[in-house]
Amino acid sequence: MEFLPFIVIIVLFYFLLIRPQQKRAKEARELQLNLQPGDRVMLTSGLFGTVTEVEETTTNIKVEIADGVVVQVVRQAVAQKVTEAPAVESDEETGEKTEVEAAADETSADAENVIVDLDKKD
Repeated sequence: MEFLPFIVIIVLFYFLLIRPQQKRAKEARELQLNLQPGDRVMLTSGLFGTVTEVEETTTNIKVEIADGVVVQVVRQAVAQKVTEAPAVESDEETGEKTEVEAAADETSADAENVIVDLDKKD
């Protein structure tokens, strides 16, 4: 009976810590093995890019991180697949600004005020 608390703690550790970590590792392996050219990915370093080539004989892939800039990385460097967010544009017909543009205008106006206030500090 004195071993019962230890057994309960081990079972709790398994279900709360070990098993979820194993599931995440399995999902990451499957993602890295199923990469195809054209997939948008985020690398573990935080760089975003597009897979251009997958080498079947090695663990390397080539990722284009900018126009004409292709880097070769190991598959394990891929953290996740990403989807691109649609570009936000203003409605040119009505002249209405999107929230992003309005915030940018407001921020630049605030920056101007700060500069003016600093200049008036005679």
